[in-house]
Amino acid sequence: MSAQVAEEAERVDLDVLLVEDSGGDAELAIWRLTQGGFRCSYRIVAREAELREALAERIPNFILSDFSLPGFDGMAALAIATQIAPDVPFIFLSGTIGEERAIEALHRGAVDYVLKSNPMRLVPAVKRALAEAELRRASRVAERRVARLTGVLQMLSGINTAVVRIRDRSALLNEVCRLAHRLGGYHMSLIAMLDPTTRTARPVASGGLHVEATESQVFTVADSEDADTSLTSRVMRTGEAVLCDDLAQSPLPVAGRDALLASGIRSLAVLPLRVDETPVGVFMFGAVESGLVGHDELLLLHEVAANLSFALQYLDKQDAVHFLNYFDPLTGLAKRALFSERLGRLLVRGAERLPRLAVKVFDIDHLSVINDSFGRHVGDRLLQCFADRLKGHCPDTERLAHLGGGTFVHVIALGAAAEDELQALHRDVTRLFEPSFVVDGHEIAVTVKCGFACYPENGREPDQLVQNAEAALKEAKTSGEQYLHHRLEMNSSLAARVRMEHRLRTALGNDQFELHYQPKLRLQTGKIASAEALLRWRDPERGLLAPGTFLPILESAGLMPAIGAWALNKAAADCREWRRAGLPPVRIAVNISPPELRRRGFVHEVMLAVGTLADDPGWGIDIEVTEGALLGDSASCVHALRMLRTAGIRIAIDDFGTGYSSLARLSELPIDTLKIDRVFTHRIPGNLRSCKLVATIIDLAHAFDMTTVAEGVETQSQLDYLARVGCDESQGFLHSRAIPRAEFEQLLVNVDRRAALVAGFSAAEPASI
Repeated sequence: MSAQVAEEAERVDLDVLLVEDSGGDAELAIWRLTQGGFRCSYRIVAREAELREALAERIPNFILSDFSLPGFDGMAALAIATQIAPDVPFIFLSGTIGEERAIEALHRGAVDYVLKSNPMRLVPAVKRALAEAELRRASRVAERRVARLTGVLQMLSGINTAVVRIRDRSALLNEVCRLAHRLGGYHMSLIAMLDPTTRTARPVASGGLHVEATESQVFTVADSEDADTSLTSRVMRTGEAVLCDDLAQSPLPVAGRDALLASGIRSLAVLPLRVDETPVGVFMFGAVESGLVGHDELLLLHEVAANLSFALQYLDKQDAVHFLNYFDPLTGLAKRALFSERLGRLLVRGAERLPRLAVKVFDIDHLSVINDSFGRHVGDRLLQCFADRLKGHCPDTERLAHLGGGTFVHVIALGAAAEDELQALHRDVTRLFEPSFVVDGHEIAVTVKCGFACYPENGREPDQLVQNAEAALKEAKTSGEQYLHHRLEMNSSLAARVRMEHRLRTALGNDQFELHYQPKLRLQTGKIASAEALLRWRDPERGLLAPGTFLPILESAGLMPAIGAWALNKAAADCREWRRAGLPPVRIAVNISPPELRRRGFVHEVMLAVGTLADDPGWGIDIEVTEGALLGDSASCVHALRMLRTAGIRIAIDDFGTGYSSLARLSELPIDTLKIDRVFTHRIPGNLRSCKLVATIIDLAHAFDMTTVAEGVETQSQLDYLARVGCDESQGFLHSRAIPRAEFEQLLVNVDRRAALVAGFSAAEPASI
């Protein structure tokens, strides 16, 4: 007896609608489904009117239909079913359906067909159809939730912008409700504010559907749960959010329930608005579907309410500037101070009550290159897209912040195996940002590096944890690692960096910088065509240093314009001295950074430095700029270079092929020379793709009457390939390293030394200047 009870309990309830004119066939089909483990309730129809009436009465779990019926056929039944109940699986059970008609039926929406001569297929077919229908339903629910999350993220961003822009409280609250409806997708939104003298709350703003019974309601805040008469009063009393998933069935106290249901509202979310941790109002969201607000969406709504609460605290003082001190208006995320404050509140609980925490600071690689290539507006939009993707992945945005530039921070709870988890966390953030961003028609791929600091071993104070994670990030960027966990010695490394920056600030006044010169040879003749001036620093502590060691610090400290001006003047002065000494003429190329190029008065400064050298065809100064400086919104840069070029100064694009160039713009830019980056030179002639790319760049440059220079030439085979494909000039260790001024002067006057540079050229071709 107990086995029969257990078997009955395991049966699946099934509501079947049979389109069948044979009662016996219908009963047999139900018997087979019962034997297959279903507990069936069923209705039988044989005519169109009966089918429509049955579907109007209630929607079944699935429809089982004969194909041939007197005065009514299965195809017509299928058409009616797909129109009225498109989500209900429709299966043909027939003895007359042919293969062609069966295929046609599948194309029109049937999920399967079973021949009455093979009834054993009926139960498996029904089970498969029901499983697929459930998968489709779950997929649609998930798609709707994703769409809602996207809308809520857009709403969050819009509200943050409104908070900064709108200073009037009433206008702000109405705009927030409008955004909740238009961007968030909520059919109703309402904000009620508390009158502390009467302990009542009244609606002050709304959006979407207007429900008179709710908008005119006065909500009394009770003293106990039993006395609550509305969700608003409960939230005001407790300070906790309330989610009502099913308005029709919920036992929660809902004021105006019948009016809300009549308007189509099926679920409500009500969140507190707080000032100084005290509830002062509520933000209510209404949706027309039951049970759709998930955990992630609720977290985002908490963030919306928290940000609006924060704004309300300062709106009374008309102090939007104060608000900006805490939130970044570009990304909508907290700034450093607010993040540290939030982290501090979390750490108050103490190590004995907290899980191990990791503070992860991560940075977009080469954001400055993207800004230079596409323009600052594209870089800003990329940061917004980056932040939106991050918020979608981490809905609890109170644990996120934007530290400035391309740097973000996130606090995460850890398990016991910290190092393994840190590696997994870095893999997660890498996978998150693997898909490219499309910004203003540009497809931009980004990579990130991470630094981690763990509580409590890497610090017990919020600022200390963030600073230590930043130190780990800087060490990762310097060492080339993708991520690093903070170690005590990293603080020493950071201190060393600060000391180096201090020494660099005094290096120019103490005459510690030098220019070394690396010659560039013309491939057709073997003659020295020109040279590039390269910066070196004779550090009192570490000796002569190449720019890779100190250039990033110069850039971050804002010292590049001063150093660039010194290098330009020094190269021009050296040229004038060589000319007075009667040395063979040579042109010198000087690298110019994008900040220098954008500086007001740059053209005038260059012309003063170059002076009469611009009038001498043999002597002169050339300008080398990165390709990103000439692209994007760079009209002022292009105009400056055109003026310099008109004055006789030649312009070269350095490291060509490594940025985000638009080749179509090359013909419009004031360019004399393309320098092929060493990344491509290094791979020739062994790498076919690099060979084709180098040959294409050379052909393209020649088509625009530009000269080509290959950088980083180190082997004879590289030189031979470049000569074959028509490259104009060569620069690299095969000929000479960058050498001090005195050695370069000797090279200019010493024929034997010049000849040593051109190994590989024909002996019949003189190695002369």
